[in-house]
Amino acid sequence: MQDTAIKNFCIWARRELMAQVTLQAMRYGIREDGYEPAGADAIEGRPLTIDERRQRADLIRRLGSVDAPGYKEAYENLVDQAAYTWFNRLIAIRFMELNDRLPSHVRVLSAEDGAFRPQVLREALDVSIEGLDTAQVSELLRASDDEALFRCLFLAQCRELAACLPDVFEPVGAAMELLLPEGLLRSGGVVQRLVDDIPEDDWREGVEIVGWMYQYYVSERKDEVFASFKKGSKADAASIAPATQLFTPDWIVRSLTENSLGRLWMQAHPDSRLTDQMPYYIPDDLGMEAAASDSGTHSVGGDLGRPSQPAMSPESIKVIDPACGSGHILVYAFKLLAAMYEEAGHVRRDIPRLILQNNLTGCEIDPRAAQMASFALAMIACEWDSRFLRRADKVSANVVCLRPVEIDAEELEEMPYLAERTELLDAMAHMGECGSLFVPQAADVAALNRADDELDAREAGGDLLAYRPHAAVIQMLVNCAPLAETYDAVIANPPYMGSSNMDKWLANWTKKHYPDSKRDLCTCFIERGFTLAKSHGYSAMVTMQSWMFLGSFESLREKMLKERSIAS
Repeated sequence: MQDTAIKNFCIWARRELMAQVTLQAMRYGIREDGYEPAGADAIEGRPLTIDERRQRADLIRRLGSVDAPGYKEAYENLVDQAAYTWFNRLIAIRFMELNDRLPSHVRVLSAEDGAFRPQVLREALDVSIEGLDTAQVSELLRASDDEALFRCLFLAQCRELAACLPDVFEPVGAAMELLLPEGLLRSGGVVQRLVDDIPEDDWREGVEIVGWMYQYYVSERKDEVFASFKKGSKADAASIAPATQLFTPDWIVRSLTENSLGRLWMQAHPDSRLTDQMPYYIPDDLGMEAAASDSGTHSVGGDLGRPSQPAMSPESIKVIDPACGSGHILVYAFKLLAAMYEEAGHVRRDIPRLILQNNLTGCEIDPRAAQMASFALAMIACEWDSRFLRRADKVSANVVCLRPVEIDAEELEEMPYLAERTELLDAMAHMGECGSLFVPQAADVAALNRADDELDAREAGGDLLAYRPHAAVIQMLVNCAPLAETYDAVIANPPYMGSSNMDKWLANWTKKHYPDSKRDLCTCFIERGFTLAKSHGYSAMVTMQSWMFLGSFESLREKMLKERSIAS
C-alpha cells in the first residue's frame, strides 16, 4: 500500500474540499460573517430555482441567527460536515467501483483502463442507476454539459446507495447536495487526484484502506488540537475524536482478536481447526498450574487455567469494540466469526446476515468514523455474499454513533421520573466526551422506555409538540442500548488522553466515575472493559504501559490483581 501517496492525498483533499465547500456556500450568499436574506429569490443577480431556494433555506435554518453567539461555530461545523460528507462518499464509491460492488457494475469516477474518464459519462443513457432522471440525462447530453451530467449521475449514485447502505450513504438531503462542490471533473481536482494519485491495487488489498484514509484526513486537525494543548487549551467534545483517532495496525488487531474471541472458541471447541487461521494465537496450555486456585472474575484476557467452556454456537457470541473508529477490529472479528460459522456448517451466503444480526457491536463518538466502520463491514460482508447489498433481508451493521442529546427543562417537567435521572441526563448531554465510558443503570433504561411510550402515545394523539423530546429520548435509548449489555469479548484500541488535557467537565466526570484510572482515557477504558465483559469473557486492549508502574495507578493494579486474571 502506498502510504505516502494516500496520506498526501487525504491531507490535501480535506483542505481542498473545505475550500470548495466554502466557495459553494458563498455562491448562495452564505458566509462566515452572515448570509443574504433567507427568503432571497436571487443571489448577486443570479435567480434561484424553487429547489435552490428551498435547499438554501434548509442550510440557513441549520446555521441559526447571525446574531447568535454560536453562529461562527455553526458555520465552521457546516463546512466541515459537508467536506467530510463528500470525502466519505467519494472514497466509498472509489472502493466499490474497483472491487465491483456498485449495483450497475459501471465505474463512476474512472474508465475501465484506470484513466480519469468516468465510464458512467460514456454510458449515461444505458447505465442502470435506480431513480436516475433519464430525461434530465438526455437534456444534458444534448447540451454537451459534462460537468452538469456528471454531477447528476454522481448524486443519483449516492441516492441509490443510500437504499442499500443507509448507515453510510444516509440520504444526503437537499440541503447538503447544495454544497457539493462545482467542477468535479476539472483537471487537478479532488476526483482526478483520487483516481490518479492512489494506485488501483491499493484499493483491492482490503477495505482497511478507508480506515487509513480517514486517519490521514483528520491528521492535520489532530496536530492542531495537540498544538493547542501546549498553549493551555483543553479538549472539548469537538476535539476528542480527532485527537484520539488512531488506526490500529493489522498485527495488533489480529493478536487482540485471536487471543480473546478466538480463545473463547478454542476453549469451547478444542478440536477446532481455527488455530490454522490465527498466527498470533497463544495456546491455553501455557501457565495452567499458575491459575489453578484462581476464583476471580475473568475479564482481562480471561483465565489461562479456567475449565473448558461449554458448547458454544457462533450465534451466541457477542463482541463489542467500544471505541471502534473506522472498524478495523470489527472487520477482523467478522472474519474470525465467519470461519466459526463455516466450521459449524452454515451456508456461506447466510453468514454475513447472521454475523451482523447476532454478533458484532461497535460504538463511536465520531459520526465520520462510524460511517466508515459501517461501510467496512458491509464491504467485508460482500466477500462472503456477493449479493449482500441487494438482498431484501439484508441487515445493517450495528455501529452506534453515540451522539450528544439534551431535553429542555420545560419538556422534562412533564416527565419527572426522567428529570430525576440527573446523571443520565448529564452524560447524555456530554456523550461526545464520555462516550462508551458511561454505564447506564437499569433505572435509566426503564425511565427512558417509559418516556418513549408516553411520548409515542402523545404523538399518536396528534400532539406535534411531543416530537422534539421524543426524538431526544429515542437517541438516548440508542446511546444506552449497547452500553447496558455485556459481551463475551471486548476488543479495543481505546482513546489516549491524559487528564491534564481534558476539559473541566470530563476531568471531573472521570474523577467521579473512574477514581482508580482517571488520569487517562485509556485506563478508564481498561476499567470499562471489565463491566462490558461477561464473567467468563475477555477484555482485550492495547494500552499505554505506564498504568503498570506509576504510583497514581496503584489502586487500579490492586483491583485488577484481586478481581481479574491476566492472559498475556
